Formats: sequence, C-alpha cells, structure tokens
Amino acid sequence: MRIDTDIAIVGAGLSGLALADALVSEGRRVVVLEARNRPGGRVLSQDGYDLGPAWVWPHNARMLALIQRLGLRVFPQHTEGRLVFEDQSGTIRRDIDLATMGGALRVAGGLGQITSALGERLSESILLGKTVTGIENGETHVSLFGDNFGVRATTAVLALPPRLMNRIGVKVPDVPTWMAGHAKLVAVYDNPFWRDAGLNGDAISHRGPLAEIHDASPMDAVEGALFGFALPGAAGHSKFKDMALAQLARLFGPKASTPKEVLIKDWSQDPATATQADQATQTAHPSYRTLPPKGRVIFAGTETAPREGGFLEGALEAAEAAEVMLKKQAA
Repeated sequence: MRIDTDIAIVGAGLSGLALADALVSEGRRVVVLEARNRPGGRVLSQDGYDLGPAWVWPHNARMLALIQRLGLRVFPQHTEGRLVFEDQSGTIRRDIDLATMGGALRVAGGLGQITSALGERLSESILLGKTVTGIENGETHVSLFGDNFGVRATTAVLALPPRLMNRIGVKVPDVPTWMAGHAKLVAVYDNPFWRDAGLNGDAISHRGPLAEIHDASPMDAVEGALFGFALPGAAGHSKFKDMALAQLARLFGPKASTPKEVLIKDWSQDPATATQADQATQTAHPSYRTLPPKGRVIFAGTETAPREGGFLEGALEAAEAAEVMLKKQAA
C-alpha cells in the first residue's frame, strides 16, 4: 500500500490526535499512522477506569478547554479522609491527614473518552496497526516505511517519545519516556468501603508491589475502585495480581482482597510505549525540551514539551508547537 499526503503524523496518542484534528479543520491533507490497534497512545480507559494517566489539573488550560469542547465533565479527585503509609518492614499507619493528589481533577467516564472522541472525528485519516520502521528525509518530501505500506508526505510529524524516534532511525537526544517503566492495577469493588473507615484511598508503600495507591471510584461512587502504580519490574512477577490484592487487604482491610474486577496494564512491556532503557526506575521528573526540526521532519509528543513535558498538558503543548512549525513551513 502506497499513500501520498501533505502531512504524515506518526503516533495517534493525544499529541498526534490533537494536531491532526487542528490540521484537518484547516483543510490540510493528513494521514496518522498508529502502531496500536486503537488510537489514544498512553491514554487508555477500560470500563470507565483509567489504566494510563488519570488526572488533569486546574492550571491545565489546554486540557480543560479540550474537555469542554468535547462536552465532557470533570470532577475532583476524592481527598476526604486519611492516608495509609506502609514502611519497608510492613509497619502500617492509618493516622496521616494527607491527600497527595488534592486539587486534581478526573474526567467522568475516563480520560479515554477524550482520545476516543478525537479518534472518531479523525476516523478517515487514521491508519491503525501501522508500525513505522524506517524514514527517508528528502529535499522535497519525506518517506515513511513499514511492513506492506509506505507513505510519501511533504512533512512528517513524529508524535512519539524520543526513544521510539531513535528506534526508527531518527537520531534525537535520549530522554526517559515518562512512566513508561510502570504498570497500573485497578481493583473494582461494589462500593468505596474504605471511605466509611475514614480513609481517602491514598496509600504510600515502601514494601510493594504497589508503591502508590489512590481512590479511582467513579464520580457518582456507584462502584468503588482503588488503583496502584507498580514498582518497575513488579508486574512481571507470576503472582503480581495476588501479591497486589494481598497488599490492598493489608492496607485497607479484608474486603480489599476480593474485588469484583481487576484491570492491569503493564506499560513496560508495551513496545509502542517503552524500550529496554525505560525499565530503569525514575527518581525525578526528567527535563524535557523542544526538538528543532530535521529537514522535513518535525517532532511532537509530550516528551518534547519544555513546560509540561510528560503530562497530558504537555502533549497538547507539543501539538501546538508542531502546528506553528507547520504554518511557518507553509508560509
């Protein structure tokens, strides 16, 4: 299959989708190539629960504007009650008045509603299951290659983490992909029973396998849910699920050991997200910066956003920057 277009965007994550949506609305010919069988990238919701990022913040003006434009609702992260703390020896405290994500907002029905809505608007422009394995940056056009397909475009935008750009032969600075080495577990219950015990669902554990836990219950609390980030490498253990449920029971009581549903996403094993280098534990938020264009190739993706890099807001920041570069090229 051979396709000719004006702009080829590699990656149908939030950045690629937002950029494509803006360009299509301007009448530009756009093709979006996505390795996965779904749009959304690291934004992933299942049954209304977020298996990727979960929060938007009040200062995220771009995200809040997009949510409003799509007609979606936000609600505050539950914070009422006490935090549970577990040290490395297994000693547990339940007397800490702290909500670690106070002020955060969640999207009713999950953040996946955003990327799903954008994906539906762009359905004629998105090609799923298309992994780009090579690129040729020419004087008058750029060519993208994969198994059984090729795309020739005036300009290509790589809306990917830099480490994935390097994997297809585009040399850019090596920076960590935010949260790529982590896994996320969501345990769903009939109700948020921990709230009745005066707990807010937050937990910090130095024993694991979940290092950080939060209340993931839906806006109307018709169900209860807890989600936890697994320590890097922990999700690869054959008994990870059992170990995580045992931990939830230690922290929140026996009811936590028997959820009606458990959802797990190990991003470290997702080849469209992580490389081997991303298995290392990140001790601090990396410093991200704009990558200048190389010939007819422009770089986007949240890890190229200097202010909000790594976050959802950074994905939109990068998309905006790429759109400005494209307008300059067209002028």
